[in-house]
Amino acid sequence: MNTKTKNTIGNSINYLLSTVLIISGILKLVGFEPYKEMIMRLSPHYYENIYIIGIVAIVSGILFAIPKTFIFGFIATLVFLGGTISAHMQIGDDFSPQIVFVCLTAITSYLKKPQWYKTQ
Repeated sequence: MNTKTKNTIGNSINYLLSTVLIISGILKLVGFEPYKEMIMRLSPHYYENIYIIGIVAIVSGILFAIPKTFIFGFIATLVFLGGTISAHMQIGDDFSPQIVFVCLTAITSYLKKPQWYKTQ
């Protein structure tokens, strides 16, 4: 696979993940009922911080989508997803969607920044 194809696939996954994060954050901020219910099920304390969770999701998605801030977005996205995995694990909930997003985030970085994965 040539570099242009890798970059195109990487960008496609990147923008898809960024869009999902941003939409998820917005839905948390506007109080979309299914999100409220899910977060209440995880913990009432999480619900008390739903606005912070929404803002973090939006900021992570924006940073991840912008090429100049990709590295910060990559880190923020992985940290955010790690938190969501932990939250779901605490109550024995299914966290496989979050694992898929972590894998897609790693694939994106591998396709967009292959130099990160080269050994010296």
